[in-house]
Amino acid sequence: MKTCIAAARRKLISRETLNRITLLCALLGLAVCSEAQDISGTVTDNQQRPVEFATIVLLDAKDSTYITGAITDIDGRFAIKAEQPGLLKVSCMGYGDTYVDAAPGNIGTIRLAPSSVALGEVVVSATRPRTKIKDDALVTTIENSALAHAGTANDVLGRVPGVIKNGESIEVLGKGTPLIYINGRQMRNASELDQLSSETIKDIEVVTSPGARYDASVNAVIRIKTLKPAGEGFGLESRTMAGTAHYVYGLEEVNVNYRNGGFDLFGMLEYDNNRDRQNNTMAQNTYASSTIQQSTATRRFNSSQMYAGRLGMNYTFNERHSAGLIYDFSFRPTETRNGSYTSMSVNEILENELNNADTTDVYNRQHLLSGYYNGKFGKWQLDINADAMWSNQDKYQQVNETATNADNRMFATDNRVDSRLYAAKASLSRPLWNGSLTVGTEWSFVRRTDIYASQESFIDNSNTKIHEDNGAGFAELSQRFGKVTAMIGLRYEHMDSRYYDNGKKMSEQSRIYNNIFPSAMVSFPLSNVRVRLNYGRKISRPAFSQLNSNVQYINRYTYQSGNPYLKPVYRDYVSLLANYRWLTVMLDYAHVSDYIMSVYTQYGDNPEIALLQKQNAKSYNELTGMINAAPVFGIYHPVLMAGIRAQFFDIKFCGQTVKLNNPIGIIRFNNAINLPLDAWLNVDFSWRTEGNAENMYLEDTWQCDLGLYKSFCNDRWSVKLQCNDLFSTANSGMVLRSDVREIRMKKKLDTRNISVTVRYKFNATKSKYKGTGAGKDQKSRL
Repeated sequence: MKTCIAAARRKLISRETLNRITLLCALLGLAVCSEAQDISGTVTDNQQRPVEFATIVLLDAKDSTYITGAITDIDGRFAIKAEQPGLLKVSCMGYGDTYVDAAPGNIGTIRLAPSSVALGEVVVSATRPRTKIKDDALVTTIENSALAHAGTANDVLGRVPGVIKNGESIEVLGKGTPLIYINGRQMRNASELDQLSSETIKDIEVVTSPGARYDASVNAVIRIKTLKPAGEGFGLESRTMAGTAHYVYGLEEVNVNYRNGGFDLFGMLEYDNNRDRQNNTMAQNTYASSTIQQSTATRRFNSSQMYAGRLGMNYTFNERHSAGLIYDFSFRPTETRNGSYTSMSVNEILENELNNADTTDVYNRQHLLSGYYNGKFGKWQLDINADAMWSNQDKYQQVNETATNADNRMFATDNRVDSRLYAAKASLSRPLWNGSLTVGTEWSFVRRTDIYASQESFIDNSNTKIHEDNGAGFAELSQRFGKVTAMIGLRYEHMDSRYYDNGKKMSEQSRIYNNIFPSAMVSFPLSNVRVRLNYGRKISRPAFSQLNSNVQYINRYTYQSGNPYLKPVYRDYVSLLANYRWLTVMLDYAHVSDYIMSVYTQYGDNPEIALLQKQNAKSYNELTGMINAAPVFGIYHPVLMAGIRAQFFDIKFCGQTVKLNNPIGIIRFNNAINLPLDAWLNVDFSWRTEGNAENMYLEDTWQCDLGLYKSFCNDRWSVKLQCNDLFSTANSGMVLRSDVREIRMKKKLDTRNISVTVRYKFNATKSKYKGTGAGKDQKSRL
């Protein structure tokens, strides 16, 4: 007995070293004490897809008497407590029964053969839904579906339940911009979605209530998983795209990969060339002692290029240990030319007219070095990620402004931003009881310098620095009780932000935060309907660009500035998600505190000059709902999504309370048709109704897109023809009210375009890189 006790003590002492990497190490001791004797495994069908709700019965090997039983979860996994070997009987509707001799331990994968029941000339067989609830996510299967022929991952995401594609941006309904992972690695820039072919995607998981393992600023997560690559040796995949949207644009991308045994070397080069134009009109009224009216018409021309590359390696030592390193770089030069005419009137009497011509040159450079290690030690899974990122932005603006009733202005400004980020994340996980436990810690260090210079007296120079240190510890416990899955999580975050103006630390703008963020989830079936309830508390910290004190010149009546006094936004979410076969319903309630929104205020003592700035608003509530239907009728695959978002918010405008509670509706109707010769035709329609968002009223907008896809030579070649915004209707209009100012703006965008994309694959293989990255919130803020 003494020997056993001494051995147990040595075991606990050896684990104390690991416990130091988490702030919640008490939970680890609890995990070590739980050592259950289980018969565990996974049930799949003939295509290696998990079988959910399969019945597992343990029988006595001698007389086949019942001992105990269990049901597989959504991943096809099961675990039965047993002290002796026995006979497993595995059964599920639509499959034949299977018997397996089993002893305590993991018996691996059990495959079920499908069965069918003939009714006259009709054969009824089990079918697998395309969208379903899985743990914390809503999972949409892309493999062998109409979405596999959509084109790129960007095209697919615009058709996934709960996801909205707004131009080139991706949003989750009611949750804003998500954090996106591709095979466990955080997406670095939006171009990665276009680099990923839809036919290589296995499934997409949309997490509307991320748990404690994610940064508390992450309101939504999208996880993209690709199909497991086959073969070794050298692989190549190229993509060429050319299109026109008034201007001709295009890109060229080449991916290479070499794999031999556990060694994996991969690289990518991309060049992107774009031009676009935009026409804006804006009318601004200021209701002060006099009514000041400004009317502006602007024509904008934009030209941009992107030079991007990636080089990485991965080595899998064995099935329990792997490590990798990846380097990303991008260089994006952009030139923007604006020409505008502005008239300014006081009490409807014309006071001045301006003609502005300005050119802005921006040069963005970014370097990212990431490394990871994954290892298994007994029942423990250790994941370590470390990132270092360097980014620079040089921005030069030349302004030439002529006036009919004032002096002319010709000047230049220079803005240089230098950012450094160092981040690391470590997490430990292991099976515990009927679920798993995950604990971990995350650290990041940011150094950012922002220098803004002008030779004019009406624009202030600035030299600011932000030094920010962040630390976090988290724990997440998930358990299964029959068909019910529950998860609780707790995350602690510490942030120390120091703000410097011309080398002097500013105490009022410097902040220290200590926050605790709880989360909880329960998932259960109601007959054939899978239901999930979530609660979570989240934070959104202001972007670093919003915290600077630069005052940028738009014209002599309108300036724009950051706000170093901004506070973080806090949200408390309660979500309901239900799924039945091809029907999915989502409801979401959020209480929002200190939301950051755009306001127009007076600049200095002159009421004629408006300052556009971000400020914290008061608390408000909002509701979001969605219903998504995706039935299949032979060759016709329609998907209809209807959503609504309603906020309960009011503002003070000209001394009166104005309610901004008009809901916004969203309709998306995607139609995929499998034509002869296995070609695919896509006809997609989307419409956003008018309504209120933040302190704005948005006009309605709609568009129709067409696509035709065909692959050749066993998918070695593929061609896609695409026409976006066929009727050129995707324009926008808004009304913003703030204080004593009302701004009406309309934008006519160059969104109608026609493009052709050609892909070629030669022994194409995807990287095995398993890193997930670190410092995600800080990267997005930079």
